[in-house]
Amino acid sequence: MATNSQKHDPATLDFLHTDFFKIVLKDVARSNLGAGTPATNVNQSKSMVAEGGIPRQAVFYVHKSLLASLSAELDKHVNNEMREGTQGVMELSEVDEATMTAFLQWAYKDEYTTDNPKAASALLAHTKIYVLADRFNTVPLKDLSYNKITALLADLGMVAATDDVEAVMTAVSYAFGNLPFSSFSSSSITAPTERLLKYFAQYTSWALDVFRAKPEFCSLLEHSSDFAKALVTNSRSAATPPWISTIIEAGGGSKGTFSIKSTCIDDKTHILSRRCTYCNYSGVMDILCPPCGRYDREIGYSVQVNGSTLGILGEERISGTKTSFTYKCKWCQVSTTYAGSGSYVYTSYIYCRKCGYVGYTQIEN
Repeated sequence: MATNSQKHDPATLDFLHTDFFKIVLKDVARSNLGAGTPATNVNQSKSMVAEGGIPRQAVFYVHKSLLASLSAELDKHVNNEMREGTQGVMELSEVDEATMTAFLQWAYKDEYTTDNPKAASALLAHTKIYVLADRFNTVPLKDLSYNKITALLADLGMVAATDDVEAVMTAVSYAFGNLPFSSFSSSSITAPTERLLKYFAQYTSWALDVFRAKPEFCSLLEHSSDFAKALVTNSRSAATPPWISTIIEAGGGSKGTFSIKSTCIDDKTHILSRRCTYCNYSGVMDILCPPCGRYDREIGYSVQVNGSTLGILGEERISGTKTSFTYKCKWCQVSTTYAGSGSYVYTSYIYCRKCGYVGYTQIEN
């Protein structure tokens, strides 16, 4: 206990004796804290737990002077002549308990934690915190949550598991539903100015092959014009016109006197030339890019227009020998080296172009 001779910082004394400000969360689900993360784990003081010490009540207390110091926007909520200021209470809708717990944790400690911080499921928690920070214009918290989101996505890379894909799309959907977008006119489509929307749009565009078949993605595309606009601004123009598509089914087509023909080459010396031990087909095979999980089915097609050969698709992406070669993915641009010995070389990445069999494809001399 302090003695009379001890000196105290007047600012500290003022902080300790200040009034508490009450934050009431309205119309929220009470099941968002996550297992093992009750509000009382954040801090045992009255300011950090729900009213009456019951962690799942949607009422929180925070030091009034601290709350007002977090941003000019919050200062207006705390210090005014309306009900908020005179009664010391603020009612919030569309904010869950876990998000408010993290917000107050940051207010007192300059940091916050989430459940399963390395999992894709943490993206939604960070996104909700970012949205709340945007709502109150607390720039340091926006920066912190943004850095956590971008670092987590960089660690996750291109998600593949169903649960991870759903978690990413849920976070993206929440962001586009709760953050301001850029202006839009009938004469142009503009990219979002909000940095998190911009980042999410670029990530989704990069991983489009993963998301396009998911119902969550299709639903967001259908119901959010902002998301659709952002996706368009991150889409690249087609590499070729439609009459010389880079994704051509064998057989070709025609338009008047203009004819196109694409044929899988019959070249036993081609790097991907194999014999399928399942259907006995011999020819150039398809290849899988391990880093992003996409299949390249274009390599080895000869494209002819009006009888003139334009070239062989995919030749610039693959080099080496049949038993040791490097392939550069056309989508993620990552180069992978496939090296081995004998007749069987990383066969789990080589697919039969005819039957789709994944397994032994034997090298023929």
